[in-house]
Amino acid sequence: MKIFHAIDSGGFYGAEVMLVNLVAEQMRQGLSPLIASIGDLGISKKNIELEAEKRNLPLKIFRMRPGANPAGARALLQYCRRHGFDIIHSHGYKCNILLAFLPQSLRGSMISTLHGWTSRTLCSRMGMYEALDAISLRFVNRVVVVNKGMLKNPKIARLGNNKVRVVNNGIPISPPVCSEPLHLDILDFCRNKYVIGSIGRYSSEKGFDLLIEAFSAVRNKISNARLLLIGDGGERGRYEKIIHDNNLQAQVMLTGYCPNAWRYLDVMQAYVISSHTEGLPITLLEAMRAGVPVIATKVGGIPDVLEDGLGGVLVHPGCQNELFKALVRLHNDPETAEVLVKHSRKRFKKLYSSQKMCRDYTSLYRDVLYNGKQRDSHRLS
Repeated sequence: MKIFHAIDSGGFYGAEVMLVNLVAEQMRQGLSPLIASIGDLGISKKNIELEAEKRNLPLKIFRMRPGANPAGARALLQYCRRHGFDIIHSHGYKCNILLAFLPQSLRGSMISTLHGWTSRTLCSRMGMYEALDAISLRFVNRVVVVNKGMLKNPKIARLGNNKVRVVNNGIPISPPVCSEPLHLDILDFCRNKYVIGSIGRYSSEKGFDLLIEAFSAVRNKISNARLLLIGDGGERGRYEKIIHDNNLQAQVMLTGYCPNAWRYLDVMQAYVISSHTEGLPITLLEAMRAGVPVIATKVGGIPDVLEDGLGGVLVHPGCQNELFKALVRLHNDPETAEVLVKHSRKRFKKLYSSQKMCRDYTSLYRDVLYNGKQRDSHRLS
């Protein structure tokens, strides 16, 4: 089976990590996937392209002008037909908008994985894109959400049970071998400290401003605490101001983008997800695999993954005081932290491996292709 994975990536975060893991596992299970990486004209190689090349994953790079682009869509479909792909698997609103509105007679079978909508208001550029994305999903064969918590979203619920499927994100049970050295400045910052960490884009939906403010109170309770925020993005300047205003320059590190950021989980004593909105964060699964106790907000699929608190401490989104209390409690009660870790690691191996994710997607592809052929045979008879 040949799968055309279409993505217009803006970084290398959850959706990108999920995709490269899925493609690597599909190859191991005998399928023929391809990462079709789309980008604007003139841009250099994207992080997902560099990672695919590093892992020797099948990759085709497409460059085209942004926005509504019939010529770009035509180039993608011509490539699919020429190379005999059985199904298009879209990742993200850009590819959905580019391809989903085309007639299936031209496009072929298509599924879309919805990794999560990040906009908190319709009155924004991203909010409008996501509204258009929700319309585009009506025209694909199946919509995949990465955890069952996303089914509560009204825009997804309106698509109907026949169209929507749940396939949990997954990562390899054992972390990949990585020969790149760790950054010495990060290791020095963390040495002999109680490190609270998080990984993700510096964007408003991640709630890192809330985490920094909560940490400002935590340092008065935990003298050797440090906060390590691995990532980069447009909110960096605002975070730096919060750090300066709270005199936290010596206790908080904003690292910038780090490839294979999961490698730094080993220096953390607590992993925090402070997001206002999420799908199923890959970094949550990475923390569970690494055996780092987790504190996370009750958004998206997080409560389900952590089994309503059996595998990690849950707090309400936007509640700085809850986050502060959870951080102090986890530090002061290492026995409870160990119980959480044991439960979450067992749950990860059972439900959130890349092997299981791959099997679930393969079953879905076959369902779409078999049902499509059945309908065609009925039309001909």
